[in-house]
Amino acid sequence: MNGNRVVVTEEYSIINLRYEYPGFVGSEKYAVVTDLSKEALEKLYGTELKPYVPFVVLTKTEAAAFSDFNRNEDKFEKRQQLYSDAYGYEEGTTEVCYGELVQDNLFDIVSGNLDKERLVTALEKLSEAQKRRIEMYYLEGYTAQEIADIEGVRLYAVQKSIQAGLKILKRLLDEE
Repeated sequence: MNGNRVVVTEEYSIINLRYEYPGFVGSEKYAVVTDLSKEALEKLYGTELKPYVPFVVLTKTEAAAFSDFNRNEDKFEKRQQLYSDAYGYEEGTTEVCYGELVQDNLFDIVSGNLDKERLVTALEKLSEAQKRRIEMYYLEGYTAQEIADIEGVRLYAVQKSIQAGLKILKRLLDEE
């Protein structure tokens, strides 16, 4: 047994429920996956299965459903790790709860003492997508998620575009 599953015969396999399903609270420690009935299983393999008593009998279809569920949960958890902020940032919610973190004023972000004409000139030098997204985000008050939904693109693309545009704006305004 390798911790979670061992195939004993072609007729059945055994799952360690405590390993496979953390937090499992039943009295059974193992599940036997088979298409045989419990009576047929005990008649054919009773002595082999004695170390695993008490156990739950699952059909192969039920075990596949559990496996699919776990695979999907694992995929979701990995996706959360990749695309979620370590501090629990959620677009729209965090801004409401922590207003002090919000910098709504584009002028404050790119430069503290900047006249509007220089900013307008610098904005004209951005790509159309960067200019549109920065204007929607900072001037019209859309969230990055709302912009992504409107444009039919991924949130990550909008965030990167805004970041790149701000970097260009800072560089252009520092040169002048």
